Amino acid sequence: MKKVISALECGINNKMVDEYAMKVIQTLQNNGYDGFIVGGGIRDLILKKTPKDFDVVTNATPEIIRKLFKRNAIIIGKRFKIVHIIFQRINYDKIINNRPFTEKHIIEISTYRSLNVNNHLVNEFGRIMVDNNYGKQSDDTKRRDFTINALYYDPVKEIIVDYHNGIQDLQNNLLKVIGNPKKRYLEDPVRILRIIRLSVKLDLLIERQSFNSMIENIPLLINENRHRLFEEMLKVLLSGSSFNCINKFIELGLPKGIFPLFDKIFFGKNKDELAFKMLTKTDERIKSHHDTSIIFVLSGLMWHTMNSKWQKLLLNGDLPRQTLTDAISQSYQFAHNIGITRNTFNLISEIWLLQFDFEHPTIKKISKITAHPRFRQGLHLYNLRKDLNEVDHQLNSWWNKFIEAETEEEKSTYTKNLHSICGLH
Repeated sequence: MKKVISALECGINNKMVDEYAMKVIQTLQNNGYDGFIVGGGIRDLILKKTPKDFDVVTNATPEIIRKLFKRNAIIIGKRFKIVHIIFQRINYDKIINNRPFTEKHIIEISTYRSLNVNNHLVNEFGRIMVDNNYGKQSDDTKRRDFTINALYYDPVKEIIVDYHNGIQDLQNNLLKVIGNPKKRYLEDPVRILRIIRLSVKLDLLIERQSFNSMIENIPLLINENRHRLFEEMLKVLLSGSSFNCINKFIELGLPKGIFPLFDKIFFGKNKDELAFKMLTKTDERIKSHHDTSIIFVLSGLMWHTMNSKWQKLLLNGDLPRQTLTDAISQSYQFAHNIGITRNTFNLISEIWLLQFDFEHPTIKKISKITAHPRFRQGLHLYNLRKDLNEVDHQLNSWWNKFIEAETEEEKSTYTKNLHSICGLH
């Protein structure tokens, strides 16, 4: 049953909304179309959390949206078309060359989905393959996954439209699938991963029927597209609750093959201590609203897998850096099977190669090492490895003090100290 509630009753107002999302909504409404914030943006505001983004929903088709926003709009997606509205935003928290950093800021707009899905666009398991059928808001709300994600906030009129008692579920700390859970999981098995991730991230209890059906249908994930599973894995890693989420996967007995990387480093008998430490540090950074690079996270999670190959190759007596390069090459196939692209793997490799440079520095190469675009990420991994006694503590301390040095004279003094630490010439 549709309910229209004052946003003020939920403790929110449009001053809490991203200014670019407001511009998008005002443009849509000024041209006679609906404009609502939907999903995580409104949900997190009600929960007194900082939204990661503000997605917008409308009755305008993607083609109409593109005409309204012109060059700023890009239509993406095949299974269901959505539109990205791209703005240039000044980030005053980032200063480069004494100037604030200008970055892309994207507002995602989707069109109300219809309840009518053509049979030939559904596979034999009931999975919706193509879904560019548009409808009304009342249709769209039934296509949403969870009641707490089916809230529509109009920041201009300051109202929230609630069709499934989503606000009440939020107040009761309950996560509930809309409609028949079994059918909804069949439509999109990835919802199983989403409900687990959200329950952990938001500390919500999964409603009994939604939970029981989830457990019953977990095997469906094995047949899911590996690229979609890879994207879901990244969402887990950047959720701010990755440590608890992965422990929940272990508790639920997530079948092998869904997340090959997790199978290797978390789900086996031998736990990867560095990988778990990486999760903890990443969660802390995200909760503190610090930038986090998925390249850095993956480099830490895969370090011991690659390093074990390196150590075996070293037994042959070959040159250490060459054997590291060989070990990295041998690790590519595993990374590819996970879903990591060649370009991403190359960036991860740079962080790994820096580990050798940190452990075998030369005075001539110090400036080159510190100028490397992946230097900071490499140093963060080096510091994590120090915490596990994998590197020389005295040398690690030198690197961190050298970076903190503010004058060239201080840096020169630290450089001379390398003689006593490493015997450099």
